[in-house]
Amino acid sequence: MKRHFAVLTCVGFCLCSVMALACAQQDPAGSRAAPGDRVLTIADLTWPDIDALDREKTLFIVVVGMLEEHGPHLPISADTIGVEYEARRVAEALRKALPGWNTVLMPTVNYGSAGANQVGKLAIHPGTYGVRQSTLRSLVADIGGQIVQNRFKWVFVLNGHGAPTHHIAVNEACDFVSDVFNVTVLNVSGLFNADPAIQAKGQAIAAKHFSSTDLSSFGSDVHAGVSETSGVLAIRPDLVRSSYRSLLSYRVENQAEMIEVASRPGWPGYFSSPARASAAYGREIEAWWVDGMSGLILRAVRGENLRSRPRWPEPVQNVPTYDQVVEYVLEPEREFDLKLERWLGQHKR
Repeated sequence: MKRHFAVLTCVGFCLCSVMALACAQQDPAGSRAAPGDRVLTIADLTWPDIDALDREKTLFIVVVGMLEEHGPHLPISADTIGVEYEARRVAEALRKALPGWNTVLMPTVNYGSAGANQVGKLAIHPGTYGVRQSTLRSLVADIGGQIVQNRFKWVFVLNGHGAPTHHIAVNEACDFVSDVFNVTVLNVSGLFNADPAIQAKGQAIAAKHFSSTDLSSFGSDVHAGVSETSGVLAIRPDLVRSSYRSLLSYRVENQAEMIEVASRPGWPGYFSSPARASAAYGREIEAWWVDGMSGLILRAVRGENLRSRPRWPEPVQNVPTYDQVVEYVLEPEREFDLKLERWLGQHKR
């Protein structure tokens, strides 16, 4: 489930976005120098290359994707496809906007927290492979913590997945590293999803491509529907099954209806109307994400304190069924925790 659901007012478990970051290969000779205006892939660098970077003018982008069912028509890597594409373009936008700065791309974390299948209280699904919320929190904290303990000051996390438990984990990890090490680590996607001005632009894009009657018929386009299918059509059309054109619509208006529909036997794993998707709409949606996230990073680097801004999932935490859906995610995680701890206790050496 990708992040496009943030335009709506209900809780979704994934939203939109392959351009692999590996495509961002750098000139080995150039990577040995320390000047700015560059986009660097950290896995291609040596440790002296990294140590030579200007601590004041180097920012890191940490990309977090997800493997999650996306209906019968989209690959389970849809969230990762989108955010990797966006991350590369965000990095290029920052290169142009910040003369003398370096932007370092970290390898993608391909596992997030909670799949859309869990809206229907189905903890295990053949199309979803994630990690526990606590694992994701620790992973992002570990990565961010090691970056800043190497004396870098700017870390920005871009997420391809929109589940509330996922973003809570990332928010907490970012806040921990920021507070303990006195640096700036931000969940940029969480800020994007909760920013009214940015979300209004997304609604305007939808209104440009679809009539008000169309938009009403889509309902809450929260997972593997019009927006997300359009995004993958724009980025990796070869991975979209042609059957999307004939898929039936699963319209939901609020989270209670999402739970009801996702709980039905045979629910195919999507909401809204993927048959109405188009690459043209997807290109504009992706550009919206790139522009919005680039703008948020620039605001932070230029001195604005974004920690006080709303973040996802804050806009939906008062929805009546919010706690119920979060519990659908956390209950099986607690059960797994107990099994793991019991096993470890029995096998200590």
